[in-house]
Formats: sequence, C-alpha cells, structure tokens
Amino acid sequence: MSNQTIIEAAHAEAVADMVQLTDYDEIGEVLKSRKFLQGGHRIARQSLMKDVVFMIDGEEHLSRRRILARLLDDDAVAGYRDRHLVPVVERCLAEEGAAHRGADGLVRTDLAPLIQVCLHRVAAALVGIDGLESAEATQRFIGQVRTITAGQTVDWSLEDKDAVLARGHAARDEFQREFFAPSIERRKRIVADAHARGNSPAAIAALATDMLTLMVVHREDTWKSDDMLLLREVNGFITGSTQTTANGFISLALRLERWFAKHPEDRALIDSDPEFLRRAAFESLRLTVAPPARIRTATEDVTLASGRTIKAGQSVAMYFVPANMDPARFGEHPEEFNPRRKVAQGVPPWGMAFGAGAHACPGRPLVTGSRNPMGKVGADGTLVSISRRFYGAGMELDPDRPLVRDPNTHYEIYSSVPIRFRKL
Repeated sequence: MSNQTIIEAAHAEAVADMVQLTDYDEIGEVLKSRKFLQGGHRIARQSLMKDVVFMIDGEEHLSRRRILARLLDDDAVAGYRDRHLVPVVERCLAEEGAAHRGADGLVRTDLAPLIQVCLHRVAAALVGIDGLESAEATQRFIGQVRTITAGQTVDWSLEDKDAVLARGHAARDEFQREFFAPSIERRKRIVADAHARGNSPAAIAALATDMLTLMVVHREDTWKSDDMLLLREVNGFITGSTQTTANGFISLALRLERWFAKHPEDRALIDSDPEFLRRAAFESLRLTVAPPARIRTATEDVTLASGRTIKAGQSVAMYFVPANMDPARFGEHPEEFNPRRKVAQGVPPWGMAFGAGAHACPGRPLVTGSRNPMGKVGADGTLVSISRRFYGAGMELDPDRPLVRDPNTHYEIYSSVPIRFRKL
C-alpha cells in the first residue's frame, strides 16, 4: 500500500487544513519537541476528553504521568498478568467451551466479541471498575465503553458526528451511574478509613493498586477537580486498554493466519520458540495504529531538521503507518507482515506504534510486557499472553464463515471474525 493510499484512507477531510507528515525522522522530531502541543480529538476534547492526561501538556501532564507510571513498572505488569489477565483468559475460554461446543467436539465462536469480553474484564480490574461479575453486566459495560470510544474518536467517524457524540455522552452517563459511581465511592471510603486510622503516607499510597484508587489518593494534589475529570480519565484509559488492543489482537491473529498459510512450518514455532509470538506481535503493531493520524499544533514557528517549516498555530497530521514502512529502518518490503523481520539498530520493532515524547502511550508496558523501549522483554504482554493461550487451545479461522468488516469507520475493524478452537 502506498503512502498516498494510506493518507486517502485516513479520512482526508479531517486533516485537510494540516501539514501532513509521513517521514519517520520528521514525525519523531515533532513528537519529541516541546514546541508542539497535543492537537488531536478536536471535537471530543471539548467534552468526553476534556482535560484528560492525553490532552493536556506541560507540568500538569508530566505530574500525572509520573504518578501513573507507578502502576506500570515491570513488577506491576507481571502482577497484573498473573492476577488478572491469565485468570480472565482462562475464564473466558471455559465459558466459550461450555456454550459453543459442537457435536464434533470443536468450539466455534467469534473472536471479535470474545476478545472484547477478555480485555474489558482485565481493563476493569486494572482501572478499578467493579460490578462485572455477571455476563449481563459485562455486556452492558462493553456496549457503554464502545459507544464512548466512538464519541472520543468522532473526528474519524463516517457517521453523522453530532449523533455519534450524543450517543457517546449518553453511554458515559450510563457508565457513570452503573459502574463508575459505586466504584469510586468504595475507593473513597477505603482511602478515608486509612486516613482516619492515621496510616502513613506510604501505607496509603500502597492502597493504589488500580488507577481509580491512585487518583483518589492524589485528589488533593495531582487530580484537583471533581469526579467528572476522574470519570473522563477512566474512560480514556479503558478505551486505550480495550478497543485499541482488541483491534490490535484481531489484526495480529489475521496476519498470523495469513503467514501460516504461506509458511505452515512456522505454526510449530508458537510452542517451540517463545520469542516467535513476541516478534510477531511487535511486527503487527508496527503495521497497526489507533487513529489514522496523530495531531500536534505548533506553539511557534518551527523549522525541522529536514528544512520543512511549520508556522505558529499550524497543526500537523502525522501518519505512523507510512513512517513505519521506512526501508532504511525496517528492511525490504516493509509494507509486508514478517515475524522474522530484522530492524535497524536502535529502532523499536514496533516503530512508531506507541508514539514518542511526552505523549507516548503510557500503556506500552502492558501491551509489550516490559518498559524496555527496544522490545527486549523476555516476558509476555497482553497481546502475546492472550495469543499464546488461544493458540494453545487450537485457535484457527473458521473456513465456513467469512469475516465481516465494520463499514462505519476508516479503521480496519472487524465486527465478526469467526474462529474455532480444536483443543479447547
């Protein structure tokens, strides 16, 4: 796919008034420069994304990021994997086996809703949302989050934007009443009780094993606002840890299946080579980005090292996928998925997938398995942990049922991905 094709597919009218960048070096320079501020989510930043950590800049942004980083060091990520991710995946597979086993012993299901259930249950635990014990509550939660996500990313929607945003607001209100309000009230009581008992600051800080509790602990300093800001922060992090990862997981599975069709001998590497799935996940991430373009706005006139000039107040739209196809960094045929790919020294195997600079994705350690910036992890992140267990259960595409792509977005999102498990 050419760079121009990618740009045209990325909803050109949303960025028609912006400078468009596809060069790896230019994008990296903009992302790391203090002369550019977050400029994305032009519509949602007025409401659903107002003042969240993803949208702000400066010292307040850095202060929140430093505190949130405490939940994402390597020990914390390993703990989340063991306490939440692995048990949730096992529970989801057991439910699928009980509900969808055919007379031939195969379990036929749909990967699109299955991965949503897995990731939403995990995200709820990590972020600090209670009340997902029943399947019915989980489905309501998923529906609310997906509708909120559509509102947050409304700039790229192919539907009527006012209607999408209105649905997002309504879903946010439902989520607040059913899940957020009781969850934050429970955490407020826990923190208040700790203060009443005279617990030390260190003991109170130790209570924060999820994001919502962490924000409650820091209500008097870093998150000085009402509960609506915390609600928006929670919504933003749930979106990032569910929708982006769910779409990324489906992309990985589809790419792997196409790879195995051409290289059937490599399927055995899932069991024999622990690094194979990690390399495949990072390679798939290189070709998969959340929004079609990332947006930044210049605070002053800037001349990039390339000689390109960007005027004060001008926005730039940065296309990570074409940047991630730089042959000097990613070798021959960079547009192709190749889990055996060798990248240039000092280049992350996922390229720009997580961004760079102050607004780099804070959840990268969860996805990749470690904070290591070059992918030398030796541990499984979210994508690989789930992939390893699903393939261990004999996951493969169902040859009797076709994929169904979502027609309402420029994202490569599938509303149905029929699969079957041969070993579940």
